[in-house]
Amino acid sequence: MSKRFNILSLSGGGYLGLYTIAVLSQLEQELGRPIASSFDLIAGTSIGGIIALGLAHEVKAKDIEEAFLRDGSRIFSDRPVQTGRLAQFIDILRYIGKPKYDPSQLRATITGLVGEETKIGDLRHRVLVPTVNLTKGAPQVFKTPHHETFTRDQWLKVTDIAMATSAAPTYFPIAEVENSLYADGGLFANSPDWLAVHEAEHFLGVEPRDIHVMSIGTTTSSFSFADATGRALGIYGWAKDQRLVSVILASQQKVSHYMLGHRFGSRYLRLDKEQSPDQTLHLALDVATKSAQRTITGLATGTVRDHINTPALRGFFEHRAPRPDFPGKNSSLLNT
Repeated sequence: MSKRFNILSLSGGGYLGLYTIAVLSQLEQELGRPIASSFDLIAGTSIGGIIALGLAHEVKAKDIEEAFLRDGSRIFSDRPVQTGRLAQFIDILRYIGKPKYDPSQLRATITGLVGEETKIGDLRHRVLVPTVNLTKGAPQVFKTPHHETFTRDQWLKVTDIAMATSAAPTYFPIAEVENSLYADGGLFANSPDWLAVHEAEHFLGVEPRDIHVMSIGTTTSSFSFADATGRALGIYGWAKDQRLVSVILASQQKVSHYMLGHRFGSRYLRLDKEQSPDQTLHLALDVATKSAQRTITGLATGTVRDHINTPALRGFFEHRAPRPDFPGKNSSLLNT
C-alpha cells in the first residue's frame, strides 16, 4: 500500500522570494493549519531556506510575509531598478570592493521570526538547507537530526544557518558558522528539489513511487538574451541587469523542473510565474519598492487562483505528515 511522502522545495531569488511566501501564506490561510503539517520534508535555498526554517519552526506564513513586506526596503533597497547605463555603471563601481548590503537587518528580521537561541534540533519538522562551505571548498547541506547519523547540526542556531544559505556573493558578506565560512546555497542548488528527493530515498527510506514534490519558484525561471546584446560581454556586460545571476538561477531551476517533471510526472507540482517583459524592467533580486511588492504579491495571488481547486494541490493538503521525533532534541519545543 502506498504511503504518501510530501516534499516542499523552495527556490532562492533574493527579494523575489516574497512571491514564494505570499503563495504559501495564501495557501496556509486556505488550509487552516500550519502548512508544514502537510509536508514530511521541507527544503529551501537562500531566501527559500529562510522561509523553510521558519515554516519548520511553525512560524505562520503570514507572519513571514509581513516581515518581508515590512523590512524588505531595510534589508535591500527602496530604490527602483536602475535602467540607465550610467547609473548601473556607477552602482557597479560603488560596490566593486564590498558587498552591497549590511546583513544586520536581515539577521534582525530572521531573529524576530525564529528567535536568537532556537537550534536546528528544536525545529518541529524535517528540513534541509544547502550552502557552500568556502573553508572546505565543497557544498554543505544543513539538516535537522532526522537520521541517526545526523549529529553535526542539531546544536547550531537557526539564525546562523539562515544567514549562511543567504550569503549571496556581492550582495551580502560571507557568513561564518562554527569557524567555517559559507556562501549562498544557490551557487549549486538554487532549486533544492533533487537534494530533497535524494534525502527522502537514501536517508529516510521512502519508495520513489510514494514521493510527491511541490516546488515553488521566485519568478526567476526565465532568461534570454537579444542578439543586440552582443557576444563579447565583459564584467560590466554580465553585471548589467543582473544578467549573470539571472542565468545561474534560471538555468538551475529549469533543469530541475524538467528532470523532476520527467521522473515524477503528475506527482511533481511546480508553482511559479514568469515575469512579463514590462515587469522585468521593474523587478530585481534586491528591489523592495512598494510597486515591486504589489507586483510580486499580485503574481502570487494569480498562481494561487490558478491552482487552488486542482486535484494536484488538494492532494498535498489532504495529507497530514507525522511529526518527527528527533533524537537528542534540545528542548521541549517539539512537545508544545
